[in-house]
Amino acid sequence: MTPRVAFEHERSVALARAERGSTLLDLAVKHGIPLMHACGGKARCSTCRVRVLEHGANLSPRTPDEAALAVEKGLPDDVRLACQSRVTGPVTVRRLVIDAEDAELAAPSTGRPVAREARLAILMSDIRSFTPFAAAHLPYDVIHILNRYFRTMGEAVYAHGGAIDKYMGDGLMALFGLDGGEPQGHCLNAVRAGLAMLDGLERVNAYLREHFETEFRIGIGIASGEVLIGEMGHPRSRQLTAIGDAVNLASRIEGATKRTGASLLISAGVREAVKGAVRVGRRFETELAGKSGLHVLHEVVGLRRGTRGQGPGPRDQ
Repeated sequence: MTPRVAFEHERSVALARAERGSTLLDLAVKHGIPLMHACGGKARCSTCRVRVLEHGANLSPRTPDEAALAVEKGLPDDVRLACQSRVTGPVTVRRLVIDAEDAELAAPSTGRPVAREARLAILMSDIRSFTPFAAAHLPYDVIHILNRYFRTMGEAVYAHGGAIDKYMGDGLMALFGLDGGEPQGHCLNAVRAGLAMLDGLERVNAYLREHFETEFRIGIGIASGEVLIGEMGHPRSRQLTAIGDAVNLASRIEGATKRTGASLLISAGVREAVKGAVRVGRRFETELAGKSGLHVLHEVVGLRRGTRGQGPGPRDQ
């Protein structure tokens, strides 16, 4: 039986003996399959990329040029450049760049990988009852206070190896572990940052009491897990961010601080990663919005004396 090269949802073509060793791009062009190749098939772009669905062993290994571009773009093993993939037998693939808009999104932007998987610790925080404060003060004062607050919170995050992913009104999301390392270290750094944020809040509140006769309370939730890190957004305003269940879990845990009255809550997974290094208070078994079943959360009240980690150690005891 003559082997076939199938482009899912498009065409399946017989692989003649003389065509064996041809690239997927050559076969697509020959048989009228509109496979983009903006750089002319020289592995200088990824517009000809395809996802291999079946029989990937019947494609040649990545060339050095393809391997370099795969690292730059963060392409997984099952995504190949058609211009560099030579066919030796039956294979099924799917085009990933369909039109000009796809091609624009596939173009390199900052030189960072477009997407990669990583195990991170995620910290979410939010100011309690901020809306009434904003409504009662001049816009200039609100922005001034938020910038002062975020500067203090940001210093706590960066001092412990984290990176601020985004601001969401009066909330922020921080990631720990973007530069690699052990998950246990990411979790401990996130907890240390959370405690440092609470310490920093005391300084912010001293200023607020003196000048605005008020003070803030915040809630912090920390979770960990596998996430997808990638650049997202409009091509003129992309930013690196993380998506995944661990991000959603951290957000739900932060929300749980409102009804539990705790300032800093961590997931059971984070608790396991940092056991012996932190002092925990109350234990909660609660439902989380959008999550099934009951989830165990732990209140963190400080670090055990002598705990090692990045940055200064708040609330050691």
